[in-house]
Amino acid sequence: MKTDARPIPAFKRKKCMACKICVDDCPVSCIGVAPSGSAKDPHGYPFLEDETRCIHCGQCADNCPVEAIRMVAA
Repeated sequence: MKTDARPIPAFKRKKCMACKICVDDCPVSCIGVAPSGSAKDPHGYPFLEDETRCIHCGQCADNCPVEAIRMVAA
């Protein structure tokens, strides 16, 4: 049974505009954003680089201007 019920970031990739505010706001630098690399796809691809470093603060979700990140149960 999992005892750690703290939420983790979940990403809505179709909403991400690769502004990287979440990357800059993360106090432990555990989020990354890769651009799509295509002019036809303006979205970014946010990801959790290292789940073990995440402190579950929710700053990434709180500060995302397009609501591409939400905190969900782990």
